[in-house]
Amino acid sequence: MHWSFFTAMVVVCATGIHFFSQMAKNTVDPVIALVITTGSAFLLSLCLLPAAQDGLVKNLNFGKGPVLYMLVGACITFAHLGIFYMFKAGAPMSLATPIARFLPAILAVILGVVVFHETLKPVQIAGLVLAVVAVVLTVK
Repeated sequence: MHWSFFTAMVVVCATGIHFFSQMAKNTVDPVIALVITTGSAFLLSLCLLPAAQDGLVKNLNFGKGPVLYMLVGACITFAHLGIFYMFKAGAPMSLATPIARFLPAILAVILGVVVFHETLKPVQIAGLVLAVVAVVLTVK
């Protein structure tokens, strides 16, 4: 499948994270919400495990991959905890979500250019500038 399909999946699901978190604010403590969230993600991932293309045994090694994915897990954990506390503290979804989603996107672009030596075309740079303007106008 083309990468754009998975990008769309990320966009829809990332929006769902904020939408459902805003709906659930003040229903349970954010740390308990994190346990419920990560627990359900773990159970769902276990259900998807049989679909692993290379099988479980082939993927279990002690190289840098598992360590990097543990760092991904730590980032997911603290990002979700931040989202839960953000809404518990009264953040409006219409303002907090664009900031919480846009700034990581800009940081990812910077990291892509600096760390992975990706290049940006002038039209892409112009798009980023317009995106910055759009988010600033949205949250003002």
